[in-house]
Amino acid sequence: MAVIEFTPKGDILTANENFLKAVGYTLAELKGGHHRQFCDPAYVDSADYRRFWSDLAAGRFSTGEFKRFVKGGRPVWLQASYNPVRDGAGRVVKVIKFASDVTDAKIAAIDAKGKMDALDKSQAVIEFTPKGDVVTANASFLKVLGYQLAEVTGKHHSMFCDPAFAGSADYARFWQALAAGQYQAAEYKRIGKGGREVYIQATYNPIADDTGAIVKVVKFATDVTDMVKRRIENANLSRQADTELRTVVQQMSGATQMSSEVSSASVQTGAIVNSVAAASEELAASIEEIANSMNAARHGVATVSGSAASANVSAENLNRSADAMSSIVGMIQGIASQINLLALNATIESARAGEAGRGFAVVATEVKNLANQAAHSTQTISKEITTMQTVTREVVSALDEITSSMNQVMDSVAAVASAIEQQSAVTNEISGNMHEAVNAVRAIEETIGRMSQVFGDVVTASEHVKSTVEKLAS
Repeated sequence: MAVIEFTPKGDILTANENFLKAVGYTLAELKGGHHRQFCDPAYVDSADYRRFWSDLAAGRFSTGEFKRFVKGGRPVWLQASYNPVRDGAGRVVKVIKFASDVTDAKIAAIDAKGKMDALDKSQAVIEFTPKGDVVTANASFLKVLGYQLAEVTGKHHSMFCDPAFAGSADYARFWQALAAGQYQAAEYKRIGKGGREVYIQATYNPIADDTGAIVKVVKFATDVTDMVKRRIENANLSRQADTELRTVVQQMSGATQMSSEVSSASVQTGAIVNSVAAASEELAASIEEIANSMNAARHGVATVSGSAASANVSAENLNRSADAMSSIVGMIQGIASQINLLALNATIESARAGEAGRGFAVVATEVKNLANQAAHSTQTISKEITTMQTVTREVVSALDEITSSMNQVMDSVAAVASAIEQQSAVTNEISGNMHEAVNAVRAIEETIGRMSQVFGDVVTASEHVKSTVEKLAS
């Protein structure tokens, strides 16, 4: 036991070895000094310190745990009693202090209290009897569940549980295990005031007395409602995302298949377009050849038309010559008729002359025969000229029809040549477009190839995301 004696004013009279050892001083260093040297300066200057010594001087006993400072300023905790000592007249003549060093226990208690205070601030704490009746609960627990202390004290733990669970065999086994001293820890769903769902991460800690009997169960809990609701929501979102990703993967797989089919189709299209381009080139060449032929035909028709026009002119000239010849024949026929008339007159006169005019009659007869022959010849010539005129008119008419037909042919050939030139231009444009189409198809094939690769990468990435989501959901 550490013992030190003071005057009623607090001056040190003496101290035993245990006390000196506890505070680290020698008696010479303490004797005559004041009690305040063991105290915190702020406490020494307080009204409490002055009242402490005035009470002792008045003979009032004081006991408790006191924080004091030993040599070097190290704090110690003493379990002590200050005992006023009176003389025969009843006056307080000194104060004897009996003390025990409880520093280690006090530090442990402070540490434990600090931990409990920290738990009390950060954890929801509630105490139950081994049967589950509520003994007490801290403010954090009451806040989480929404109750006042008076509303839960003496009530059973089942008030915080779903009725179906509270009536189950699992719930009965839960409290049996706690009553048997078995620690329980898990995430629990509980029901707060008004039926509100609350999720807590909690431990149920059976507390035993010195005999090992379970006297109570202390529960430490953390409100994880928001986290659990987010986890449930995330799980729902994960399932939804998984479903959507499955759809995406299927769609992307389908798109990949479609892109492959499109790629194949584009290859076929490229081949067809190449064939069409080649055909267009051949068509352009054929049209160009036809255009050349039509130009040659146009020139030939123009030549024929010119020749027909010249023949028409010649036929007209021939017709005019025939008309002129017909006039001459008419004139010859008139002369022959006059000669014939003269020969008739000469025959008549020679008959009158008798024998003298016989020679003249012979001549007149010859002249008449010649005139008759001339008339007959001119009649033949006239018939031939008439026939020639008829033929000439027919030739002229036919040439007119030929010229008209050739002009129509010329117009048709010109129209066809113009159309062929236009078609040639269109065909050349088509051929050029087809070459551009060939290049475009090649570009499409390359793009589709890249798209197929991208679709494949997206499918792989989607499968990876889907796998990750499934892991998160589980």
